[in-house]
Amino acid sequence: MCGIAGFVGEGDRDVLLNMMQTLNHRGPDDEGMHINGAVCLAHKRLSIIDLSKDGRQPMSNEDGSVWMVFNGEIYNFQPLRQLLLDKGHTFRSRTDSEVVVHLYEEYGTEMFEKLNGMFAFAIWDGKLQKLFLARDRMGQKPVYYSFINNTFIFASEARALLKHPFINRRLNVKSLAKFLFYEHVPTPDCIWENVSKLTPASYLVYEPLKRSYQVERYWKIRFLPRLCLTESERYEALEEKLTEAVKRHLVADVPVGVYLSGGTDSSTIAYYSQKILNGRLKTFTVAFKELTFDEQYQARQTANYLGTEHHEVAVGVEEFIKTTLDIIPKLDEPFADSSFIPAYYLNRFARDFVKVSLGGEGGDEIFVGYPIYRAHELLKYLRAIPAGLRKKVVLPLINSIRSSYKNETWEYRLKKFVEAEGYLHNPYYCQQIWLGAFGPGHLLKLFKSEFHHAIGMEGLFDNIDFYRRDAEANEELIDGLMRQTQHKYLMDDGLTKTDRASMYNGMEMRAPLLDNELVEWVNRLPFHYKYRKGETKVILRRLMGDKLPEGVLSGRKRGFTPPIAEWFARHFQKQIKEYILGDDNLFDISYIKKLWDEHVLQKQNHRKLIWTLFIWKLWCSENVK
Repeated sequence: MCGIAGFVGEGDRDVLLNMMQTLNHRGPDDEGMHINGAVCLAHKRLSIIDLSKDGRQPMSNEDGSVWMVFNGEIYNFQPLRQLLLDKGHTFRSRTDSEVVVHLYEEYGTEMFEKLNGMFAFAIWDGKLQKLFLARDRMGQKPVYYSFINNTFIFASEARALLKHPFINRRLNVKSLAKFLFYEHVPTPDCIWENVSKLTPASYLVYEPLKRSYQVERYWKIRFLPRLCLTESERYEALEEKLTEAVKRHLVADVPVGVYLSGGTDSSTIAYYSQKILNGRLKTFTVAFKELTFDEQYQARQTANYLGTEHHEVAVGVEEFIKTTLDIIPKLDEPFADSSFIPAYYLNRFARDFVKVSLGGEGGDEIFVGYPIYRAHELLKYLRAIPAGLRKKVVLPLINSIRSSYKNETWEYRLKKFVEAEGYLHNPYYCQQIWLGAFGPGHLLKLFKSEFHHAIGMEGLFDNIDFYRRDAEANEELIDGLMRQTQHKYLMDDGLTKTDRASMYNGMEMRAPLLDNELVEWVNRLPFHYKYRKGETKVILRRLMGDKLPEGVLSGRKRGFTPPIAEWFARHFQKQIKEYILGDDNLFDISYIKKLWDEHVLQKQNHRKLIWTLFIWKLWCSENVK
C-alpha cells in the first residue's frame, strides 16, 4: 500500500513535492521522486514486502527506460518473479512492485491477465513515450486523473491533484447530486470539475506527442458459462480456492491480523488464516454499547472458538462524533457510509498490533449476502398493483407507519422499497434507490428550483448504465444485478471505505474473498448455489457449517454499522443541526427542517438522508469555499 502521484507536462519539482506530501498518510515509511524533463513521478511508501531501501520507488527496469510508481499488492508475485528470472530479468529487490516493472517490460499491456492483486500504478515507457495508468479488476485501489492544458496529472487521491496549479477547486454540481443519491461520488465522476477516477479493470494510455489519451478495459465480470458440479465437487473446490486465496493474502514481512465483524465472511477468513498460521492469529473487532448493533459477542465467540489472540475496541457516541468531525473534512471526497467511522477507529486501534489486516470485504457481493435480492423477488407484486392505487393508497399507508431507530427494521425496509415508485420498470434503478440516500424525488425537493437544471437529473443513473454494457447475450437479470453490486456498490462504497479507513492510519487492508481466481469461479456458480428461498450465502454457510460457531452461521448479516438513527435524536442533535440547518445557497432549508422534525419525532427514519447531508456540509466546511 502506498500513495502515487505525478504528471507529464507542465510543472516543477515543488509542485510534485506538494502533491506527494499530501499523501503522507498513505506511505509514512519512505518516499521518492523521479524527474526527467516533463515526466515527474512521486511515491510515498508503506513498506510491506522487502522492508529495505531496495524497495524504494519510483522503480525502474535495468536500463532505466521504464519507470513505475505502484500502490497495492500483487499476491502471485513470487511465481511471476520466477517466471521473469527464467526469462533473463534481474532484480534489485524482493518486492512485488519490481515484478510489475519487468512484467510490463516482457508482456506490455498483456501483463494484466497474469496479475492477481489489488493495485493502481503508473508506468512511463521512455522508448514508446507513453504513460500507462492502471487499476485492478475490482477497483480496490483508487487512482484519479486529469488532462488539462496539455498536461496529464494523476494521484491516489483527488486532494493531491489539487496541489497542481492547473486544477481548480470548482465544484461539480452534478457530482454533488450523485453523492447525495449514492452516498459517495461514483466512478468515473469526481466532486471536482476536470477530475475523473479510472474505472476498474482498465488501463489508460497517455501519449504526450499526440496530446491525447484513451482508456481500455482489460477484464470484465462474467457469469457464463455456468459451472456444472456435483455437491462434493463444489465444496471441495471452494475450500481449495479459499485456502489458496487466504494463503496468498497472508504473505507479508510485517505482522498480519484479521478484522472480525461477527459475520460469516470475516469469520471464514479468520478460520483459514488461523489454520494456515498454526494458531498465531490476532483478530480485532469494534464493540458498540447499544446492544441491538453490538456484534462483539459474535466476534468474541468466533475468536474463542478458533483460539485467536482477540482484541476489542469500544466505540460510543463521544468517540464516534469526535472521530467524524476530525476525519471527514480530511477526505479527498465526501463519503457517507456511516460504517466508515468505526472502520477508521478500528484501523487506528489495530495499527498498534499489526500493519496488515485481512477482512471479509466482497463476501456479500460474490456469495449473495444482501437481503436486497428478496426485494427483487417482491418487485413483481408491487408492479401488479395498479399505479393509481399504489400512489393514492399503498404508498401513503406505508409511509404513515411509525418508524423505529433500530437498524434495518421491517418498516424501514418497506419504506425504502416503495420509494422506488416511478422506476419499477427498471430493477437496476430500483436497486440503487433502495441502497442510496436522496432518491430522485428527494433531490428535487432538496435543491432549490433554480438549480434543478444544473444537477443533471437526466444523468443520475449513468453510472448504473455504464456496467450494463458488459452484459452477455444469455445473461439472466440476476447476473446483471450482481455485476452492478460488485462493480458499483462494492467498489465505490465498500472498497472506498476500506482504502480510506486503513490508509489514513498507515494500515494495509486486504480482501481474500476478492482474489481473482476465487471471484471468477464463484461468479460462474449457478445462482441457487448462493441464494435459495431467502437464504443467503448458501454454499459458504454449508462449507463452514462444521468450522464455525452455529450462531455466526445462522445469524443475520453483520458489519461495523453504528446506530446513528438513535444517536442523531438523543446524543448529538446540536452538531447535526449546526451543519444541516445553516444558511445554504443550494438547498431548501424548510425541506431539510421537515426531514429533521420527522426523524426526531420518529415519524420517519431519515438516518441516511440526514447523515449524508451532514457529511456533505461537514466536508464542505473545509473544502468548498
